[in-house]
Amino acid sequence: MAVSFSKIAIVLLLAGAMPVGGATAAETLRLGGTGTAIGMLRQVGAEFTAATGVKVDVVASLGSTGAIRALGDGLLDIAVPARPLTSDETAAGLRQVAVLRTAYVIATSHVDASGLKSADLAKIFAAEKPTWADGTPIRIILRPRSDTDTALLGELFAGMTEAIESARCRAEVPTAATDQDNAALADRTPGSLIGTTMTQLKTEHRNLHVLPLDEVEPTLANFESCAYRFTKKLCLIVPRNSAPQAQRFVDFLRSPPGMKALREAETLPDVE
Repeated sequence: MAVSFSKIAIVLLLAGAMPVGGATAAETLRLGGTGTAIGMLRQVGAEFTAATGVKVDVVASLGSTGAIRALGDGLLDIAVPARPLTSDETAAGLRQVAVLRTAYVIATSHVDASGLKSADLAKIFAAEKPTWADGTPIRIILRPRSDTDTALLGELFAGMTEAIESARCRAEVPTAATDQDNAALADRTPGSLIGTTMTQLKTEHRNLHVLPLDEVEPTLANFESCAYRFTKKLCLIVPRNSAPQAQRFVDFLRSPPGMKALREAETLPDVE
């Protein structure tokens, strides 16, 4: 029953994105994926439409696995998850055609918060009552165990997997279901502390402060030079027999106008 409900939910979400009137599927590129990528896809998609005339519909709230399922069901032309395909998904006829990257950052609503050491993050998450340098409470916001960001925090910062599980035992620590919920809750929570990305913060115009890690600001220049080393990857996935406009979109991302649009969204092609 859970699988059936998930498929129904995806169909309902996509219903509003299906072309109507004189538009046809061939004239519309349907995109969906992890919440991190939604603002970037809308911003870059607008540039793609201006350059090619192909309409872009970006469907939110699908998540990585939901977008891959929607792609397999023919409801999307490109899925943009925050994880690579599984062997079963590849065997089902899906393929990865490009990988993008954006800086993974630690952000807060606390305007006077200073930078942190990456080695101290696990201690902050595990502490019973963590505080900022000025003595005010640090209010951590978690993501679900199944979310890609939970796994990513564990990969990027030593000791974080155990620290996150410790934080889950504290009743006052909330869990945000989606990337958008995560940023919105951080916006309205005094002293919040979350993991997020530069592309989401930039394209959604979030009122959060990004903290330097190990005395390095996550600017695009620092990220591109690898001085800032914490990364979240976004995979572009298409079906085996992909629509022509999907390839046009991938080609656009590799063109000078596409590269410019990606940079304006704090996103870069992955390092080969």
